[in-house]
Amino acid sequence: MWLTDMKAPIVRFDVRCPVGDIQWAPYSSTVFAAVTSEGELKVYDLNQEKHRELCRFTAIGGKQPALHVAFNKHDPIILVGDERSGVNSFKLSNILYQGPEVAKDEKDAGKSTQTLEIEKLARFLNSMDRVKY
Repeated sequence: MWLTDMKAPIVRFDVRCPVGDIQWAPYSSTVFAAVTSEGELKVYDLNQEKHRELCRFTAIGGKQPALHVAFNKHDPIILVGDERSGVNSFKLSNILYQGPEVAKDEKDAGKSTQTLEIEKLARFLNSMDRVKY
């Protein structure tokens, strides 16, 4: 399905400063992280909280711009790079790293992890508030 074919609402988050980089988590369709020009790492899980980040870390000392963010594909770790060649690592708490969806009942039996993740994101998009902020 092409993005232009989708009828889902557009979701917008205001992180209140310029964003240096953003990345979806490889293990979840609803978790993503953003780094800011003020050196902050913000982690969101749309399945748990629709309107704000679940956690915020000062990723870089001295308010240096954070330029890049990367999730580890196998472990609950995020790396953040800054403009002065620094790299900081952060371990995610269990609430932010719940892993991919797994079948929980008979109606989901036989569905792939990818299908379950797509359905989870679709539930989020269908539950979006109709009020514009």
